[in-house]
Amino acid sequence: MKKWTSVIATGLVATTVLAGCGGADGSKGQSQSAANEEEKKPDPVTVTIGVRATGYLTEDEIQRYIVQPVAKRYPHITINRIVLDDKANSFENLLASNSLPDIIFHTSLLLPDLKRLKADQDLTETLKAAKLDLNKFNPTALEAVKITSENSYLMGVPYTMHFNALYYNKDIFDKFGASYPKDGMTWQEVTELAKKVTRIEDGVQYRGFEPDSIYRAGSQLGLPLVDPKTFKSLGNTDPWKKVVEMAKAAYEIEGNSTIQTFSSGVNAFVKDRKLAMLAGLNWLPNLAEVKDQFPNWDLASYPTWKEQPGVGTQIDLHVMVVPNTSKNKEAAAQVIDTVVSDEVQLDMARNGRVSVLKDKKYQDEFGKNLDFLKGKNVQAIFKSAPTKPFPSTVHANKAFNEITKVMTQVVKNKVDVNTALRSYDELMDKYIAEQGK
Repeated sequence: MKKWTSVIATGLVATTVLAGCGGADGSKGQSQSAANEEEKKPDPVTVTIGVRATGYLTEDEIQRYIVQPVAKRYPHITINRIVLDDKANSFENLLASNSLPDIIFHTSLLLPDLKRLKADQDLTETLKAAKLDLNKFNPTALEAVKITSENSYLMGVPYTMHFNALYYNKDIFDKFGASYPKDGMTWQEVTELAKKVTRIEDGVQYRGFEPDSIYRAGSQLGLPLVDPKTFKSLGNTDPWKKVVEMAKAAYEIEGNSTIQTFSSGVNAFVKDRKLAMLAGLNWLPNLAEVKDQFPNWDLASYPTWKEQPGVGTQIDLHVMVVPNTSKNKEAAAQVIDTVVSDEVQLDMARNGRVSVLKDKKYQDEFGKNLDFLKGKNVQAIFKSAPTKPFPSTVHANKAFNEITKVMTQVVKNKVDVNTALRSYDELMDKYIAEQGK
């Protein structure tokens, strides 16, 4: 098992200093004081944290947001990292070997999995003992943890959330004399704008718009994919047809039919630079890598539905979970309290991670440490509020991936929307039945 460890000093041992010709009583008093200090000093403890190798926290971020601030606040705590994966270090395998980390750093989609494994617990009293103030959080973020896990209590504490935005390449818009995207545009308006910048120039095909996974556009409308009570697939419905038709209209623009979701879309925008607009997540780290080669881009707010202006996607949280197997709950709570402290959350915000705390200063300070964001419309990411989440069920990841593939059936294979969604439901219902719900 691959482990990553940071060894932290456990504090200074108190010493006694005798001044001048102090009497016996004074020496005895100072010795007693030193002894009391030794008694009060916490015992050294190692807190294991589980973090996946990619997509969550980088090695530098683990140091900056966890190890270093914890060392400053709690010098008796050592942080030991376990790299989570879907094989040897899966939740199931770690639980079977009694090796689940004290804190699991993951997306909120993991919550149903840990609940299924009966590894969850109510953290209320543990957090209260650590004097963690829950009133400082964005209430939508805390409520999302409960809704996603289908619990009335907190089984995890959020520490950051994704944002969504419309990224655009100003060079392409300038090349074709088109107006830049604006904040508050609908999906349909972005599609119309895409028609002006989807062209072939000097033998190069420029794509106007990549909407990315339709899951996110559907989440804006509060559309679940699996019924949390019956575990039946919910894709073949009129609301989901509306979402698929929206994306289909974008892909049907002549020259824009190449589907480039997830990393493919990011590469098309950031590296190939033949994509004019990308509706996506927090891709600032990718843009930072090419800041010298590709400075002429900007942001607008994430596209919305006409009937729901200002409403963003389902809130996409990263959480810290202390499973009930942890033997270091008190120290784990102290680590969590450190990560959501004002100091660390401000540092996260200034370095391009959205804070889960409600004070507006975290938005105002967003990206201030990133020189390549100077002059960019970074406040666009806060122009749409996350919509209320819905229970994700343990099949969330499978549903997310399969609903994304529906567009390949519709656009590439020319399957009509009704048939594609009916096939999606059949696939998911069969999968759920095989998994035993």
